[in-house]
Amino acid sequence: MQLFNFSRKKYGVEFLMDLGTYNDIPNYYFKNDLHCTDFFEIIFFSNGNGYLELDNQRIEIQANTVLFISPYQKRKWFVNKHEIDCYFLLFQEGFLSDFFSDKLFIFKLQYFYNKRHPLAIQIEKKLLEQLHSLFNELKSEFKCIKSDSKHLVRSILYFVLIKLNRLYAVQYHISEETETNQLAYLFKQLLVNNIQLHRDINFYAQKLGVSRVTLNKYIKLQFGVTVSEMIDEYFLFEIKSLLLYSQFSIKEIADKFAFSEPNHLSRFFKNYTGLTPTEFISAYQKGRSII
Repeated sequence: MQLFNFSRKKYGVEFLMDLGTYNDIPNYYFKNDLHCTDFFEIIFFSNGNGYLELDNQRIEIQANTVLFISPYQKRKWFVNKHEIDCYFLLFQEGFLSDFFSDKLFIFKLQYFYNKRHPLAIQIEKKLLEQLHSLFNELKSEFKCIKSDSKHLVRSILYFVLIKLNRLYAVQYHISEETETNQLAYLFKQLLVNNIQLHRDINFYAQKLGVSRVTLNKYIKLQFGVTVSEMIDEYFLFEIKSLLLYSQFSIKEIADKFAFSEPNHLSRFFKNYTGLTPTEFISAYQKGRSII
C-alpha cells in the first residue's frame, strides 16, 4: 500500500499546511489502488461523481459534498476524475497544536477519528461558495508567504474547522461542543492511540483518574454512546481493516487481539455486523455495501 507523506518545505520554508485543486496534485488524488496519507484532509466538491471507499465506508461523491479524512485512513477512489471539480485543505496536527495552547483541539472535532458516522456532509451551495472565498484568501497568502503568514493561515483554518464541526454535529445529531468536556476529548485521544492494545474500560478510567461511571457520563454527553460502545466501535474498525486490507488469516487476527478462539472473534464480529468475518470479506469482494 502506498503512503503519501506531507511535503513540509514545498513553499521554501517549513509549512505544515497545504491547499489547492485536483490539478495541483494529479498524481495523488483519485487513485483507485489502495493508499493512505500521514496528514489530515478536507476536500470540498463543487462537482462530483462515483464514490470513495474510505476504510470500510462507501461515500458517494456529489456536488456540495465535504469529505473528512484522518491520517492513515486507507482509501480507494472510484470516480471519473475528469468530471470532478474540488479543492482541498491538507495539514498535519502540529500545524494547529504548535500554535494553539489547546493540544486536544483536533480530537474535539467530531469528523476526525469518527468510527460511528459517515465522514462526509452535504452543505448548501451558497456556503460552499463562502468557504471557497476563504480558500482563495489562503491561496493568495501561499503565493507570497510572509513572516506572519502562519498566523493568518491558522486563524482562517481554525474558523473553517469550527464552522464545519457545527455543521457536521447538526447533520448527525451529535454535540458540537468543543470547550467544556475535556474528559471526553482526552478519552478520544487515548482511544485512538491505544485501541489495538487496550479494550478494558478500567484502563482508560485509570489513565484519566476517574471512575467508570464518571467517564461513561461524559462520553455519553459528548458522543452519544457509552464508553463500552465507543471502545467496541473503534475495536471493530481495527478488525475490519485487517480483514479487508491485510494478509492475516482470521485465526491470526484472533490471536493478535487476544481472542482465545477464532470463533470468539467471529461471535463478537457478527454481533455488531450481522455477518461472520468470512461473510464480510465475501460481501466486500462482490462489491456489496459493507458500511
